Amino acid sequence: MNKFGLIGHNIESSQAPDIHNRLGKSFGISLSYELFDIKEKGEDYFESLLQELRSEGFRGVNVTYPFKEKAINYANKINQGAAYVKSANTLIFQEKVIAENTDFSGFLRTMNFHFKENKFEKILIIGGGGVGRSILFGLGSLKNKGLYLIETNLLKGEQLVKELLSSNINCKLIEIGELDEGIKNFDAIINCTPVGHKDFPGCPLGSLQPKKNQWVFDVVYTPAKTEFIKKGEKVGAKVISGIDLFIFQALDAFILFNHDQVKNNEISDQVNYLRQHYFKTLFI
Repeated sequence: MNKFGLIGHNIESSQAPDIHNRLGKSFGISLSYELFDIKEKGEDYFESLLQELRSEGFRGVNVTYPFKEKAINYANKINQGAAYVKSANTLIFQEKVIAENTDFSGFLRTMNFHFKENKFEKILIIGGGGVGRSILFGLGSLKNKGLYLIETNLLKGEQLVKELLSSNINCKLIEIGELDEGIKNFDAIINCTPVGHKDFPGCPLGSLQPKKNQWVFDVVYTPAKTEFIKKGEKVGAKVISGIDLFIFQALDAFILFNHDQVKNNEISDQVNYLRQHYFKTLFI
């Protein structure tokens, strides 16, 4: 049996075990996928857990908040996406530990799924954490030049903007108070914060409203129809649920984990099935 897992904080509602088990059944792969919520253990426990899982024969793990930047330092080999973003959400255990970032690749696949043309003039990104970082670098790789970041941790936001600029990605740090009427000037608004999650209710825009000519994307997928998504629907904006990013990043991780048993071109047929399932079960 192939053994995998997810390491992070507050992950009890993650659908990762479900999607990996579904994919395993589709491809006839016997696997297990466990959740390792180590919030009470302290950050120093992260590396010792990775060593323990390797010794127990795990083939790899996904990594979420707050360990994505720490995960890349554990790897012996860093794949292209993780090297570009400078963080990892997937570790593959082979002779070496390989780091990859499927938030980055999954976001690119999400964009290609929804748009024929991926270049936009001005995009507002709210939140510069692990997923926000991946999406900002993803937008930069698509040659989007007008990126604007809202990050409540100013030091963190300033550091991220410096890294983006050093990679020739144009990004400006702004405060939500600067928006007001200016919100209408953005082509898109992307929420990369946990605000809207069932455990963190609310809307990242506060009382501000998206506009009909915009597209809005929320990385939160439980529930899929967040307050932010509802606001977008209400004004007639194009909305993209976090379900899509969840599916595409999981597909990429599944391929990496089971590279000897499944190929990339064999997994595309799963997209419609998974979207139908999760849109039905998570849209509450």
